[in-house]
Amino acid sequence: MRAPTRYNLWSFLPIAAGACWLAAGEGIGLLFTMLPGALLLSAGMALLFMPGDVRIPRMMAVGGILGLLLAPFFWAFDDGALLAALLSAGSLVLSGREGLRLMPNTPGVPPPPEDLKTYARAALDEALLGYFSGTASVPAGQLAEDSIRTLKAQREAIERLGFDRKPAALHGAPEAPEHVVWHNRSLFGMDYRSLHFDSEFVPHAELPGADAWKRFDANRQTAAWVFEHEEGEDRPWLLCVHGYRMGHPAMDFSLFPPRVLHEKYGLNLLMPVLPLHGMRRSGRITGSEFLDGDLGDLLHAECQTLWDLRRHVAWLRARGARRIGALGFSLGGYNTALLAQHEALDFAIAGIPVADLAGVLWPNLPDLHQRYFAHLGAEPDLLRAALQPVSPLAYAPVIPQSRRFIFGGLADRLVPPAEVARLAAHWAIEPTWYPGGHVTFRGSGVVTRELRRAMEVAEWPSA
Repeated sequence: MRAPTRYNLWSFLPIAAGACWLAAGEGIGLLFTMLPGALLLSAGMALLFMPGDVRIPRMMAVGGILGLLLAPFFWAFDDGALLAALLSAGSLVLSGREGLRLMPNTPGVPPPPEDLKTYARAALDEALLGYFSGTASVPAGQLAEDSIRTLKAQREAIERLGFDRKPAALHGAPEAPEHVVWHNRSLFGMDYRSLHFDSEFVPHAELPGADAWKRFDANRQTAAWVFEHEEGEDRPWLLCVHGYRMGHPAMDFSLFPPRVLHEKYGLNLLMPVLPLHGMRRSGRITGSEFLDGDLGDLLHAECQTLWDLRRHVAWLRARGARRIGALGFSLGGYNTALLAQHEALDFAIAGIPVADLAGVLWPNLPDLHQRYFAHLGAEPDLLRAALQPVSPLAYAPVIPQSRRFIFGGLADRLVPPAEVARLAAHWAIEPTWYPGGHVTFRGSGVVTRELRRAMEVAEWPSA
């Protein structure tokens, strides 16, 4: 981490960008230019007088992206729009630089490169963090008090029932579903099938919040996207576990490209939709109530995620699948690591994985919430204790060491390299690093390299 400075003179870049956008709008146009203008101007002023706040780069990144998106609509009407667009682009790159300067060094992890390309990659992460912060439902008022009360009761119940010492005792092994529903679908010229069956997950009755979890009606049925080669071909199956705020075919196919994994590599693909995501969501936005909202729901969300993933694995095995591997990214990396503690898969690849949800979520709470939760006697360790039975750090995977793979980004602002290093140390392996951020791993080639390594170790045929 860099030594702090009293004033950051780079702040005049977003200040100038914000001023340009505010000056560019007239009449109705001001309604459009006001948002990037206000975000960039306020972020610049905050960077000048209050450097070091993690929310400043996020605000700047969102303002920079909005400025770039709006610029083409104003070039024909205002000569200053070009200057505003250039300053917005510079502010966006600056947000990545400032975000990386706030990231502490992790022993044994190389520092991220200091160049414009890396700053731009980190800037996209900052913008995504800004989006998550802006759309997250943070518990407030009575819900905040109830959330802390539930977490404390969950911690006590987990200790009383012994799930903190033997987490596996909480998780039963689901049976394969007897009745499934198929739908033939097509997207982007690719034919696939959607698979649905009842989850049949029942939260443990003695864990607080179990009754409240049952309110999510759409969550009771699973969904998955399936790409399968002709019957009779003994193809390996790749279980693809998506990340937070995903679960729609278009998004999932961009993360797990079927033209590469299915057609080029010859794999069968099974892409389960995580609880509260996609068509299983409870609100307008996919993923709502999973990592935000009532914190007491998170334990049950992860318990059902593990249950549903294992039920999909059981379904594959009941159909005669002998070779199954798992690949997950971000929150999907966390759940891939969790699955590896319970299922003897051919391999598990945890990409940009969260290792400790409490350590990632708590610092992203607003300062007022953190102080209020502390006033109620809640700290990150409370959430960590409540999530102990669903932590990938609780015990070792059942998959052999040679079949565990982890990769992470040196400039990742959503899942810091320290998270990746922590899980890798627990797995007793060396992680693979790429010089990019959270959303730019697809251009690094790291997924292809790790998947090829895993397939070779597992002795899977390569098309």
